[in-house]
Amino acid sequence: MHSVKSILIGLGLGVFLVLTGCAHLFDKSQDTEKAKIYMQLAADQFAQKEYSKAAESIQQAMKFTPDYPAAYNHLGIIYMETKRHTKSEEAFKRALQLQRDYPEVENNLGVLFNRQEKYREAIPYFEKALAKDSYATPENALTNLGYAYFKLGNNRQAKLYHQKALDLTPQFCLANKNMGDVYAREKIFDKAADFFKKAATTCPLYQESQYKLGLALMKAGQRGVAKNQFEKLIERYKNGPYVERSQEVLKYLN
Repeated sequence: MHSVKSILIGLGLGVFLVLTGCAHLFDKSQDTEKAKIYMQLAADQFAQKEYSKAAESIQQAMKFTPDYPAAYNHLGIIYMETKRHTKSEEAFKRALQLQRDYPEVENNLGVLFNRQEKYREAIPYFEKALAKDSYATPENALTNLGYAYFKLGNNRQAKLYHQKALDLTPQFCLANKNMGDVYAREKIFDKAADFFKKAATTCPLYQESQYKLGLALMKAGQRGVAKNQFEKLIERYKNGPYVERSQEVLKYLN
């Protein structure tokens, strides 16, 4: 995942599989069924944020399937979530040594560098992922690439790559939110509000987009609509950092 730094935050097995590339999860080698059980267990544990247990399960899977690229990718994700960046990089690079055509890993390496604010180092990995015909979810790398350019202050490239992601997946919440951030930086608040609204509508539990929608509306001069947006956020979520921020903004609006 910045508010949101990447397309990596897992909310269950479905997202975890997207990160690793479903096509790479289980091969047909000896003992693959035993490895499959441990990999499934690791996915469940990852979803529950039981990262140590997930790493142990993957190590067990690797006993049955040594030199298993997807297992190293899983480990890299877990190490990244627990901020063990060196070990994460080593695991991702080992996965690429074992399987050169693995764009999901190249995307994840880029995310790792984004999280360390090494945006220039991240960019080539996103570009490598996007160059692979086998990459099933290019909108992820496009959004991450756009984010890297945004953090480098290059609004033109940030908009270019986020728009490419949205051309592929128009309802992509993160790409819409990030595009809103670009327009907000440029002080084009009505346009920013449009993108924040798309993100908030598609992903109603996405508090950051709900909050930023209110800010954009306020800065676009729509104080009444903005006030209503902040009130709805507070009523819906009850607590959380964006609830507290919304309460502060309401004091100003009132």
